[in-house]
Amino acid sequence: MRVTVFGCELSGLVTAGSLAHTGNEVLALPIGNLKVEDLRQGILPRDEPGLDQLILSQLKEGRLAFSDDWKAGIEHGEVYMLSMPSWRADRAELVIDEIGKQAQGDVLVVNQSTFPIGTADRFEASIKLAFAQRGLVAKVSVVSMPEFISEGSAINDFSKPSRVILGSQDEDAIAIMRDLMRPFNHVTDQVKVMSTRAAEYTKYAVNALLATRISLVNELANNAEHFNIDMEEVRQGLGSDSRIGFSYLFPGCGFGGPNFAADVQALVGTLQSKGYDADLLKAVLQNNEVQKEVLFRKAWRYFKNDLRGLKIGIWGLSFKPNTATVDNAPSVKTIEALVAQGAEVVAYDPKANPSFKAYWGERNSVTLVEDMYEALEQVDALMILTEWRRFWSPDYQRMFDLMKRPVVFDGRNIYEHDVMVQHGFRHFGVGRGEVI
Repeated sequence: MRVTVFGCELSGLVTAGSLAHTGNEVLALPIGNLKVEDLRQGILPRDEPGLDQLILSQLKEGRLAFSDDWKAGIEHGEVYMLSMPSWRADRAELVIDEIGKQAQGDVLVVNQSTFPIGTADRFEASIKLAFAQRGLVAKVSVVSMPEFISEGSAINDFSKPSRVILGSQDEDAIAIMRDLMRPFNHVTDQVKVMSTRAAEYTKYAVNALLATRISLVNELANNAEHFNIDMEEVRQGLGSDSRIGFSYLFPGCGFGGPNFAADVQALVGTLQSKGYDADLLKAVLQNNEVQKEVLFRKAWRYFKNDLRGLKIGIWGLSFKPNTATVDNAPSVKTIEALVAQGAEVVAYDPKANPSFKAYWGERNSVTLVEDMYEALEQVDALMILTEWRRFWSPDYQRMFDLMKRPVVFDGRNIYEHDVMVQHGFRHFGVGRGEVI
């Protein structure tokens, strides 16, 4: 099948590469500031595991190409995929306008982007109006197929989906999309068909529910400490309930990333536009912002409300493992709070040092290092903010010898408290370890 993908950021590249890998002829067009020549050379905007190999292999095989010619993209596609970040809605409008002006026959647009509820219906009406004004008689269908990929596991999320949501009442369009997604849906049928608006709402609802779950677990963990309760024991009890399960049940220093909180905030705005206050979701977002500073507050209490002149080591800057993204990450808020109180920060992340440097700029008080143990030299405390696998089994003796004070604030609960104590550390987790 000939597929045109509009958008070459994470979702668009994963979609384009994966569809090309299963035998389709894919033409991908960047919507934004990305350069086609860079993409053709495999220079990608995101450091996503396996993505550069996937793109380069499909370019070599000739099933994937990049272009900045929208007219060529419209001529190429039997299916048009809109795979853009939510903040590029204005660019998506331009794409729809061009399809309405230039398409010469039946049109199938698939919107993967998280745009406001009702967008698919509005896009379909816009193209139909443009066709009518041109006197073109052709079928137009806009399907909502929200993406559920996460940074760090995006290729696997697309190629082995837990569900494929198709929002459409057009049986022909549904049949085409079932066939296009068949290679990723062959073990069990994961396709869920519903209305376009229900599909759009589902994406928002999923993120809202997961965000609520995380914030509730964090609130339970924060309070468990004061009752001398180990939250890990509670987590095991909660997760063993088949109605709850273990996913998104780990307490920590809050969730981040460029899309998760933004999608929940967008849902709040949508509900408010209809006269509903969305108090629960607003509380979830507020609780998460407070939770991002949970380690700072622990350090503030431990060091008797005075962090001036202290040296704090940081392990983990990205908002989650296997990504270089620091957008909205707990590390940003934590480090800003530490520096504001006069602390010096030495930080290490396997991938995100350049991203954090670009964010922090020329401001002082933060040193980025290229080795995790270098971030421990003569520090007064270590904070774990991202649960990278390399942090899970460190050389405890080396840590102890390097640190000025053996104090660890574990924002992802990756260490067992008893083990840390045996190695001579003061260990403070989230709902675990010592209480301050």
